Amino acid sequence: MRRSFGILAVIALSATVSLAQNGGYLLINNDNVNGNSADIDTISSTGALAPRNAIGQNFKCFFVADAVSSDIAAFQIPGLKKVPTNFTNRQLDGFYGIGLAVSPNGKFLYSALSGSGNLAVMSIAPDCSLTLVGTPINQPDTSMSIAITKDGRALVVSHVDLGGAQAYTLNATTGAMTTLGPQLSFNAAVSECANVGCYPSAEDVDDTGQFWVWGNATLSGPSILTAKLTPRGFTNAAVAVYTGQTTLQNVQTPWFSPAARAGNGNLYLGAMGFGTGYPAGIIVATFDAGTITYASSTVNSAAFYTGTVQTIGKTGTGSPIAQIWDDAEANNTVQSYTVNGATLTPASSLKTTSSGSFAFSMTAVGR
Repeated sequence: MRRSFGILAVIALSATVSLAQNGGYLLINNDNVNGNSADIDTISSTGALAPRNAIGQNFKCFFVADAVSSDIAAFQIPGLKKVPTNFTNRQLDGFYGIGLAVSPNGKFLYSALSGSGNLAVMSIAPDCSLTLVGTPINQPDTSMSIAITKDGRALVVSHVDLGGAQAYTLNATTGAMTTLGPQLSFNAAVSECANVGCYPSAEDVDDTGQFWVWGNATLSGPSILTAKLTPRGFTNAAVAVYTGQTTLQNVQTPWFSPAARAGNGNLYLGAMGFGTGYPAGIIVATFDAGTITYASSTVNSAAFYTGTVQTIGKTGTGSPIAQIWDDAEANNTVQSYTVNGATLTPASSLKTTSSGSFAFSMTAVGR
């Protein structure tokens, strides 16, 4: 049984994120259905949180998607000046969720739109405004989660209902997407999927662009999906199940620590939960050149659901880290943790301005 919320309407930045060890910022998409908004909070090296209304650093733009209205708002940094007109296009319907990812060179914004079931690319102008490039590519499934490799050469989109994913090569000059290999089907490649259920949700990738990890939107037990991307497409598809090792459920949002991106370190797995009886929190696993091993888990007993995990530090474990969560009434809170080895210690919490909407998307920014 699938229980997927995905990253319903995400924030994307038009530059490569370089997180400072002495703290940074968290950009939060409040995902308000009656008029969307975003929060900006500061976070210190010790995990202390505070509201803030400006970002003083060298990023150019950030983008906030609104799934209900199927548009994308753009803001200029550091003054947070909003581009007057939100990007929208009648071909592009994101009602069930919108995924965003910016090319590392900052020239293009890629979008997965769940309502119309397609991928689209927009060019980013100097004033941060967006223009559709080419023709959107139709997907065989409701798709809302995408990620781009560090070198900007490949993009992967999840096909959650079909139990698979598709890779594309990216043209750094034109933004064009070209299919890379056949569609990955976990159900066809992994026999355990018949029992566990394989529904790839959000994904992340190491710095080599080879090792991909997905959350698995299932209540059949805490699990993740993995595969290796080659010049011919995906190979080595697998599922890892952590039943008996943790009580956390519905793992949907993986995030590599800086050390893991470089080849060996912590991999954080956001367990979304599913309300009463399905605990939410964070699993810490170790990643070693493609080998993933369960290490520990931290339950957030106050959470009804949780969203993405983000690292703030730029080396090692990425300590401190943060996760957004909400209670049953959709009151949203950011929780930070310091990290020692594979052990998480709660550091600070801060309620967001959003109430009445479940906010799942958060992006960390250095300062």
